[in-house]
Amino acid sequence: MIKTYCKICSTLVATDIEKIERVVETVQMLSNILNVDVFIDCPTKDKDKGIVVYHARPEKNSLYSKNISGEIAISSKEPAVFRTFLTGLPSRNYKAINQEEQQVFQNIIPIFNESREVIGVIIVEYRDLEKDYFRFDAFNLTASNLLKELDLSRNSIPDFVKDGIVVFNQEGIVVYVNKIAKTIYQTLGYPNNILGESFQNIVLTKNKLEDIFLGEKIDSQEIEISNIILNISYFVPCLEEKNCNIIMLIRDITKEKNSEQELMLKSMVIKEIHHRVKNNLQTIASLLRIQKRRVDNDEVKKILTETINRILSIAITHEILSENGMDSLSIKMIIQLLYKNFFENILDKNKKIEFNIYGDDFVIDSSKATSIALVINELVQNALHYAFVNRDEGRIDVTIKKGVFFSKLIVSDNGVGMDEKKYRDNSLGLMIVERLIVDKLQGNFELKSEINQGTTIEFEIKNN
Repeated sequence: MIKTYCKICSTLVATDIEKIERVVETVQMLSNILNVDVFIDCPTKDKDKGIVVYHARPEKNSLYSKNISGEIAISSKEPAVFRTFLTGLPSRNYKAINQEEQQVFQNIIPIFNESREVIGVIIVEYRDLEKDYFRFDAFNLTASNLLKELDLSRNSIPDFVKDGIVVFNQEGIVVYVNKIAKTIYQTLGYPNNILGESFQNIVLTKNKLEDIFLGEKIDSQEIEISNIILNISYFVPCLEEKNCNIIMLIRDITKEKNSEQELMLKSMVIKEIHHRVKNNLQTIASLLRIQKRRVDNDEVKKILTETINRILSIAITHEILSENGMDSLSIKMIIQLLYKNFFENILDKNKKIEFNIYGDDFVIDSSKATSIALVINELVQNALHYAFVNRDEGRIDVTIKKGVFFSKLIVSDNGVGMDEKKYRDNSLGLMIVERLIVDKLQGNFELKSEINQGTTIEFEIKNN
């Protein structure tokens, strides 16, 4: 009948139909091992309709009251099927309404002919995403591996997975082993095919066969043998039924684990580098403090104080990076540490200066963190130096507004204000700020100030 249904499509030539017929055995075995309904659908001349040319039903727990081979699939009810017809790409976990008006989830793999045209799709259906999805997901199906196997094998469960698969029957005898599992066992020193071997003879973990059949919770396990690291898990597709097989999945994760170790080592090295840079910057700041104490000129002392704070603002970003090892930093954390530095080094303890941080928090990469720290340092430092002359108290607010493409930072005070033109002409700090914002942060800068009305400086930075 499958050839008859294929001819109804009117889109398949003889070689295409032969290819579909070769897929049938694979689909039936897929249904048996996963214990789910699996279909082959083919497109028709009507782009919104397909036809079910083959339906592989499990012996139990089928979602269907009958075999639906020959029935029509409609695009509005099974969008993932028609997406794969159109794109040639696999579709995973798509909702659909089946021929018996039930809501199901579908995983779909395209079938190609020699000309790389989509001549059909394989559909694996299940009803409960939380409960049943593991049956399909455990195999990590990929279109390329499956379709490659369809050309190579007709009488075995296809080697279409990333994992090694070993299937045991009720007596604990290996009844199936795929190529990946064969390769893994050969690497471990098994010279022959393990087909027919007992569970006790080839099991790589301490689990007992009876515990697996009893449904004991067994988490996936990692083991290391002869410098090979394997992840091993077990599952029973039909736990409540008799004569059910056990499937053991084996994945060689040696490369992944080695890569993880390399990344961890690199992270530790990077953290150590940032730690040393921070210490070196703090040492430079300490040397400048010593030099400052030996200077009598107030102007020179002021310059040294500003330089020390610029160095320490850079050190702050390295301090955070040395602690978390990440390439992204919280902008609020940077500002809070900057304020701590101000409080310890330049804030006049006789004055009551309130410091507030408002608004959003977001992360910035390390390449921008230093520039932002320098900008905030200059603006707050200037406010502490000039905004509260002849005043015993005041307030500095930093407001953060995260945007989609650009984010805004606003530094404002309620101080004495200033002459904008004079300030722009004579301030090295402001020149540094403008250059950093424009060149490093790809943003813009705006200053507003009035005598006795305080100063507000806004700047935008381009998001990462």
